[in-house]
Amino acid sequence: MRDIALSLVYLGLIPFCLKRPMWAILVWSWLSYMNPHRLVYGFAYSLPFAQTTAILMLIALLASKEKFSMPWGDTKVWVLVLFIFCMVISTFNAFYPQAAWLQFEKVMKIQVMVFASLYILTSYKDLKALVWVIVMSIGFYGVKGGIFTISTGGVYRVQGPADTFFYGNNEVGLAILIIIPLVRFLAVEATQKWQKICLNMMALLCIFAVVGTHSRGALVGGVVMAAFLCLKSKRPLLSLCTTLLIGAVLINFVPKEWTERMNTIETFEEDKSAMGRINAWQMASNLSSQNLMGGGFEAFQRQSFYLYAPEPNMVHDAHSIYFEVLGEHGFIALFFFLLLWFLAWRSAQSAIKVTNKAPPGSELASVNQLMRHVQVSFVAYLSGGAFLGMAYFDLPYHLLCIIVIANVLIQQASIAEPETEEAIKPNVKPHFYN
Repeated sequence: MRDIALSLVYLGLIPFCLKRPMWAILVWSWLSYMNPHRLVYGFAYSLPFAQTTAILMLIALLASKEKFSMPWGDTKVWVLVLFIFCMVISTFNAFYPQAAWLQFEKVMKIQVMVFASLYILTSYKDLKALVWVIVMSIGFYGVKGGIFTISTGGVYRVQGPADTFFYGNNEVGLAILIIIPLVRFLAVEATQKWQKICLNMMALLCIFAVVGTHSRGALVGGVVMAAFLCLKSKRPLLSLCTTLLIGAVLINFVPKEWTERMNTIETFEEDKSAMGRINAWQMASNLSSQNLMGGGFEAFQRQSFYLYAPEPNMVHDAHSIYFEVLGEHGFIALFFFLLLWFLAWRSAQSAIKVTNKAPPGSELASVNQLMRHVQVSFVAYLSGGAFLGMAYFDLPYHLLCIIVIANVLIQQASIAEPETEEAIKPNVKPHFYN
C-alpha cells in the first residue's frame, strides 16, 4: 500500500513540476531529504523518482516564460565551480576508480540541482517554500526520532533512512541539528498561533532526536550552536539560563549508556573509535602531502591506510568534512571548500547588516530573519561536521543557494526602491532565535 500511495502522490505532483520549474526543485528536495522511497518495501523502492523529476524540470524550463538568470556575479558561485573542478580532476586520478566514479555520479547529481536551484529561485516566496520543504522532510525524522527517544528513554539509537547520505546515527543527528534553527525561523515568521506551537514542538522533539542518535559529533555541534545563540541573543543571560535548563533536563533524561558514550570525548585516548578517526585524519594529511589532488572519492580504503596511516591496520572512515575533502581531493580543494563557507558566512552577515533597519513585516525584514537563522545552521554544520563525514551532503549547499539568492533580492530591492528617510529610520531590533 505504501508503494501505491507514494506513486500516486508523485503522479499528482507531475503536472505542477511541468507547470513551473520551481515545483520540480521542491519535489526533488523532498525526495532528496525525506527519501520517501526508502520508507517503502516494494516496487517503488527503486523507482527513479529523482531522475524523473530532473527531466520534468528541464521540460518545464524549456516551456516556461519566466525569466531566470544565474548569479554569476557572486564570487561564491565561482568558488563552488572551482571546488567541483578539483573533484573532477581527483576523480580522473582516483586510487580506486570504480568506487570513485560511482560516488562522483552521486555528488554531481546533487551539484547539478544546486546550480538549478541558483538559476530557478527568484523570490523570497521561493526561498521560504524551499525552507518549508527542507524542514518538513528532515523534520519528519526529527519528530519521529524525538518521540522514539522519549518513549524508549533514549536507550536505543535513532537512525536515518536506509541507503541515504544520512542513514547513520551520526549523520542523521547532524542533519536534524542543522534544521532546528530553520524550524525556529518558520516559528518566528508564523502568523497563526497554532503554527507557532506546532513548530516549537517540532524543534523540541528534534532536540530529543539529536540526543537519541548518541552522536558525539552532533553533541559538539549542538553545544557550539547553543553557545553561539547565547552570544548573539538580545538577552544573553536569559538565553544562557534557558540553555542550561534544557541541558539539565536532557542530562537527567538520558540513560547511562548515553552518558558513558559522551564521556569518551574527554578520554578519547582510550576510545578505539576516536583514535581511529585521528588515525584516518593523519592518513588523509599524509596522502595529500604526497598527492596534490588527493586520492579521489572513496580514498579511505585499507590499501591507503597501509601506505599512509601511522596505524595501517586501524582502518576508519574520514568522519570529518574537512579531512574527507583533504584526503579525497587534496589541499587545493580544501582551500576552496573552506573559502566557500567563509564567503557564505560573510555574505549572510552582510545581508543581516544591510536589512537590520528594514520595516517590520516587510520582505527584507523576513530575509534578515532567514539569514540570522541560516547562520546558526552553518554553525551547527561547520562545528559538528568537524567530526562527521558529510562534505557532500545537499543541505549546506542549499543553504548556500539561499544566501546567494537572498543577496540578489536585497540588491534588487535597493535598486527598485531608493533609500528614503523613512526607509532608513531605525526600527525595533529584529528578533533573533533564542
